[in-house]
Amino acid sequence: MSSPYYQQTDDLFLAALASIPGLGPKRLGLLGNEFGSWQEAFTAPESSWRNHKIPAASIKYWQTGRNKFSPAKLIDYLNTTRTYLITPKHDKYFSGFRDLDDAPPLLYARGDWPSPGNIITVIGSRLPTSSAELATKRYTSHLASANSIASGLAAGIDTITHRTALKAKGHTIAILGSGLDYIYPRDNAKLAQDTISAGGLLISEYPPSTSPLKAHFIRRNRLLAAIAQQVLVIEAGLKSGTINTARLAMRLKRPTFAVPSNPTNALTAGCQQLIAEGANIAGEPSPNLTAQE
Repeated sequence: MSSPYYQQTDDLFLAALASIPGLGPKRLGLLGNEFGSWQEAFTAPESSWRNHKIPAASIKYWQTGRNKFSPAKLIDYLNTTRTYLITPKHDKYFSGFRDLDDAPPLLYARGDWPSPGNIITVIGSRLPTSSAELATKRYTSHLASANSIASGLAAGIDTITHRTALKAKGHTIAILGSGLDYIYPRDNAKLAQDTISAGGLLISEYPPSTSPLKAHFIRRNRLLAAIAQQVLVIEAGLKSGTINTARLAMRLKRPTFAVPSNPTNALTAGCQQLIAEGANIAGEPSPNLTAQE
């Protein structure tokens, strides 16, 4: 059987392996290096798995599920839901992800990829101030005219970012901390569908039915940093996922810009801290993200 939503049959077995709890990118990498194909890894004897120090719980899950796994059913799901399986060998795999030590070995995606060009990640607080909401709309409406805009589909700044990009008739990418069939927050289910309908893209490294967990959002943030050529921080607390994402972006040498904030408020002082650590002060909103002169 064939499908436009995956490149080769072996990718289906990678999807089965990636759905096993405890098999993250590094352990999957070990299995991939050991066996000639993902199918061989999936059908290997238990002793081979134990030799690679795979957690007992993961082995039990694998033993229970491997006889139930049906490539045909997975193909039918991909076709029905128009879901792509993307691996690092795929030409649609975002090159920036390869800069990560724990680059995702598999991505699920729905929608349309951006035209070649700049991707800007816009991030901020889930409980933004009114000034941050306004800044998000101003920056995103300009940037979306010339760039693809990525964010995390979370409440707050993410939601405003995606909506503003869509309103500006721009391309937007939502990177999820849950599976594609479990949009979180639930209130953003329509926004997710609107993103696809408008030619945008949803991405997740988690199997489609995966529920949202705090750890998933923390891991998702590395993808928001890596996918971009530039990162814009609208508002951030001193101890927040946003500031950690921005710091990773700077370590990955992504030009990072921050909108100045009130340094005396711990809930908004993250941008000032990032500027102190080397982030650029964001200039006036325009189609090109530039530093304040």
